[in-house]
Amino acid sequence: MRDMEEGLVHEVEHVVPEVIVADRQAIVCQGLGSLVAQIASVRLGAFATDKASLRKALAARRGPAIVVLGVRLADADLARVLEMLRRDFPPVLVVVVAEESEFAFIRTAIKAGVNAVCMMGQVLTSLPRILGHLVEGHSILPIEVLKRLSGEQNDALTRREHEILGLLVDGLTNFQISARLGLSENTVKYYLKAIYQKLEVNSRGGAIAKYVAGTY
Repeated sequence: MRDMEEGLVHEVEHVVPEVIVADRQAIVCQGLGSLVAQIASVRLGAFATDKASLRKALAARRGPAIVVLGVRLADADLARVLEMLRRDFPPVLVVVVAEESEFAFIRTAIKAGVNAVCMMGQVLTSLPRILGHLVEGHSILPIEVLKRLSGEQNDALTRREHEILGLLVDGLTNFQISARLGLSENTVKYYLKAIYQKLEVNSRGGAIAKYVAGTY
C-alpha cells in the first residue's frame, strides 16, 4: 500500500504541463503546435481559435496548463481574452506571441500580468526557451521589449478606453455601448473624443483601424 502511495506521489510531481495554442488563424495554431510538440518539458494540447474553444480546452485539462496566445481570437482581441483567463482560469500561465508591429498589444499583455512574451520573428529559438523557463517557475520578457517599455512614459489608452474601443470593433453604437457599460451616452462621447485625440484620428473608422492593427 505504501509503495502504491509513493508511486502516486511521484506521478503527481512529474505531471507535464499541457500547452494550449490559441490564435484566430488555424494555420498559426498548427505552426506553433508543431514547434511545441518537439519540446520535451511540455505536451501539446488542443488548439483554439475562439473564446469558446479556448474555454473548452482549459476546462478539459487534467493538470497545469500554459496558453500560447496570439493577439486575437476569432471573436475577441487580446485584452478581452486575458480578462477571461484572469477571471476564470487564474492558475493558467500565458505566453503572448506577437509581431514587433503589434507592440500596443504587447504592452497590454504585460500590464495584464502575462508570464512571458515571445516575438514571432524569433519564435523558433525563443518559444522552447520560454516554455522551459515557465516550467521551472520563471517569467521571461525579451530584452528589446523591456528597453522599449522603459523608454515609454504612459500607455496611450486607459482600461475603460480599451473596453470602449473593443465594443466599437464589435460594431456597437454609442447607445449600445452606454447600455452595455452602464454609462450615459454623453460619457461615451467624452471617452470617444479622448480616444480620437490619443490615437490622432477623427473618426470611428480611423480608431477601429488603428486598434485592429495594434498601431497605437
